[in-house]
Amino acid sequence: MPQLTLFASPRACSLACHIALEESGLPYDVNIVKIREGQHLTEEYLRVNPWGKIPALKIDNEVLTEAQAILSYVGDSTTVNLLPRDNPLARARAHEWMNFLTATVHIAFRPLFKPQYLIRDPALFPQLLELGIPNLRKTLLEVDRRLTGKTWALGDSYSVVDPYLLVFWIWCQREDIVPHVADMPNWRAVAERTFAREATWACLEREGITPDNIANP
Repeated sequence: MPQLTLFASPRACSLACHIALEESGLPYDVNIVKIREGQHLTEEYLRVNPWGKIPALKIDNEVLTEAQAILSYVGDSTTVNLLPRDNPLARARAHEWMNFLTATVHIAFRPLFKPQYLIRDPALFPQLLELGIPNLRKTLLEVDRRLTGKTWALGDSYSVVDPYLLVFWIWCQREDIVPHVADMPNWRAVAERTFAREATWACLEREGITPDNIANP
C-alpha cells in the first residue's frame, strides 16, 4: 500500500480531501500548510508543489494535485463505497458534481475573495461586485436546486462529493458572505448530515477548526 501524505490548509478545498481520506480507512498522514500565513509559498512546500497550491497528495514519491483528482484517487483506492464503481451514470454524476464545484462554484466566490485576481484597479472592485454577487447567489441556489429531494449529493449514498460540498457551505457561513446568500434548505440539510459524521469533526479539529471559529475567514 502506498504511503499517503496530504498537504491541507484550514477551510480550503483540501478539507474535502482530508475528510475523504478519513472516511476511506486508508492510512495517511496530514501536513497542515496555512495559506493565510504564506506557508504554501515556502521553499519547503514549493518542493512538494512548485505551483504553490493546496491541496497536494504525496503518493510514495509522486505528487497528485487538484481536489477532484485527489478525491477520485481516494474513492478508487478504498473498499469503502465513496465513489460509484459499477454504475457508469452514477460515476459520471459524481464527476459532474466535482467539475461543477471546481469550475463554477469555487470561481463564483472569487470576486468577493480575490478581486485582485480579476482586475488591477481597486477602485473598480465595487463594479466587479455588482456582477459577482448576483452570480454567486445564482450559483449557490443552483447547488441547492440540484440537492432537492436528496439525502446526499448522489442520492442515498454518501460519497467524496459530500465533503467537497461542505467546504463551500462553510464558506457561505462567513460574515462577509452571509448577507449575499439566500436560504438553501436542501444544502443545509446535507451539510448538517455531513457535520454529524465522526470523520468530519476529526478532520476539522485536526485543522484547528471548532464550532466557534468555523465561520472565520
